[in-house]
Amino acid sequence: MNIRWSYRVFVLALGVLSVGCPADEKPTAPVHAPAAPPPVRRAQLKGLQGDVKVKRAAGDEWLPAQEGMPLFENDKVRTVAGAGAQIVFANGSVVSLGEDALIGIAETRPKPGQERTDLTVLRGRVDAEMEDPARQSLSVTTPAATVRAGREIVFQ
Repeated sequence: MNIRWSYRVFVLALGVLSVGCPADEKPTAPVHAPAAPPPVRRAQLKGLQGDVKVKRAAGDEWLPAQEGMPLFENDKVRTVAGAGAQIVFANGSVVSLGEDALIGIAETRPKPGQERTDLTVLRGRVDAEMEDPARQSLSVTTPAATVRAGREIVFQ
């Protein structure tokens, strides 16, 4: 019986020691995961006509679009019947959305010496213009195909 009692006292003493810190030892700050980098602005909305909505990559709601509104990777833009908008990319490329369109700003993997514009067309028609086709590249992905254009290429 005396041995059991000694064992209980020893376990209790270990528990008390692990709770506190010695006076000369300072507690360490909790380790936090590195903060995610802020989203990179890829484009902005211009020339809004009619009902245009934006869905943020991290959001669930469709928000009313505003002139000059910044667009980030994986944001979506939607137009309804009779609506339209232009998306002006940082490299000068302009994509015009027609009515009943749904597009997404795709993640861009830049190549040295070439400015890329990547978007996904889920529905509708888009017209694109590149400011400097010799230095720019445009990639349009649809549910069925991907089209990449550089220089002067026309596709419909």
